[in-house]
Amino acid sequence: MDARSTRMPFADYTLQAAIRQLPDRVIIKDTHSRFITCNQRFADDLGIRIEDIAGKTDHDFFPPALAASYQADDQKVIASGVAVVLQEPYMLDGKHCWLETSKSPIFDDAGLCIGLTVIFKDITQQKQDHDEMQRRAWALQANSRTNQALVQASDEQALLQAVCDAIVADQRYPLALIAGMQDLQQQRLQVLTAAGTAHAYSEQLDIYWSKDSASNDGPIASCIRQGNTINIHALEQHPSFQPWKALASQHGLHAIVAIPLVAGPDLICALAVYGGAEQSFSPVEVQVFEELTRNVQFGIQSRRTRVAYQQSLQEQAAHAQVLENALEKALAAIASVLEQRDPYTAGHQKHVAELAVLIGQELRLDAHRLRGLYLSGVVHDLGKIEVPAEILSKPSRLHPVEFALVKRHPEVGYHILKNIDFPWPIADIIRQHHEYLDGSGYPLGLSGKSILLESRILTVADIVESMSSDRPYRAALGIGQAIAQIRLMRGTQLDPDVVDACIRVLERGDFTPHLLTLEAGD
Repeated sequence: MDARSTRMPFADYTLQAAIRQLPDRVIIKDTHSRFITCNQRFADDLGIRIEDIAGKTDHDFFPPALAASYQADDQKVIASGVAVVLQEPYMLDGKHCWLETSKSPIFDDAGLCIGLTVIFKDITQQKQDHDEMQRRAWALQANSRTNQALVQASDEQALLQAVCDAIVADQRYPLALIAGMQDLQQQRLQVLTAAGTAHAYSEQLDIYWSKDSASNDGPIASCIRQGNTINIHALEQHPSFQPWKALASQHGLHAIVAIPLVAGPDLICALAVYGGAEQSFSPVEVQVFEELTRNVQFGIQSRRTRVAYQQSLQEQAAHAQVLENALEKALAAIASVLEQRDPYTAGHQKHVAELAVLIGQELRLDAHRLRGLYLSGVVHDLGKIEVPAEILSKPSRLHPVEFALVKRHPEVGYHILKNIDFPWPIADIIRQHHEYLDGSGYPLGLSGKSILLESRILTVADIVESMSSDRPYRAALGIGQAIAQIRLMRGTQLDPDVVDACIRVLERGDFTPHLLTLEAGD
């Protein structure tokens, strides 16, 4: 052993070697926030050798304000002796990214803090995934509140105001307004109603319909004229928005989605929802707002029928059915995003939902539970939205890592829907649809009666539909094999009553498998 190797125990060299190879960035500092060492990932980020970092500080590598912030956090940890975890944004190659930083004190044998360990990792994708799910939840909650307004509003003006109030209720969106005209001869669009923290913007808004006006090409007038949705991600940079640029910036409005809302020749308008940041509206949010607008159109048109449905129980029941259909369409719209990514299994969720209802009818579930069962089936694979399309449509056996990613979909679907106030436990139903009676399922390992009945029904329907329907990479295995499979699993993994009910449905021929081959003349 040479002289240099005796300077530090072998265990210390081993520890340094392990730290240097960790996938996260790792730094060790002394109590003055001076670097002692780091791992290879951090050194590569700075473009230096590990050996050259000792004695340097954050000020040697980062802008003064950022370096001072890092050191202030260091000193809080050193002074308190308590670890902290921070999430903070940063720019990388012109892109907005996110870091999660953990800072932990290092103590000597006497319990004195002699430095700290800093570990940080890039959580940009995780943050983006969470934000996308949150956006869906926000939009769906706004849709749900709007559906309630359709029932509760006393008149048409109250309905329009309630729609705007519902959209901005959780302050996710700073402004929602409805602007329009009573006939095509009007030159100026009128703001009919508005709500939100930027309400003052709507009071100063001038929008002209005339093609001779410079303000006729804005998003609201354009969406009415063209009859389609306008989604502008960055208002200040969009050439058609220049007449309102300064006013919008003053009120913190940086994005807009405008959707035509036409309820007869005397009400031609648009719903406009504004975002407080660029890129505020994802495609799924826009889709939900389009569904919301169609619901509002229906609500207004219903109020204008000769029979005042407010005084008729039959009309109220019909309206409630429309709202329930709107909920179904909202869920189906989200499910269609998944099926667009995975055309090989397009229609699978709907077919599972249909078979599940047949089984539920056989088990004598009431109409309310059957409706919840159907809607749960329509979105039971929603969580696969986070699974890469090439894995979903892979014709061969999945690698264990790929399968582990697919197995996350019940949990992901649950988190997307859990905060929406459905009349049924839809989030829990889809979370449990891969659980087995013997506890061998996932993701929770539930067993027996702790699994919801609706989930037990979906489990059987999912197996049967998958086996009995065609796939582009294999022909249908047939009803016979599907029956044999669920009989094999009956009583151990699958609910025996559900299996027996399903077999009765199949043997009567009530369920038709999803066959891809089209017969001549169809």
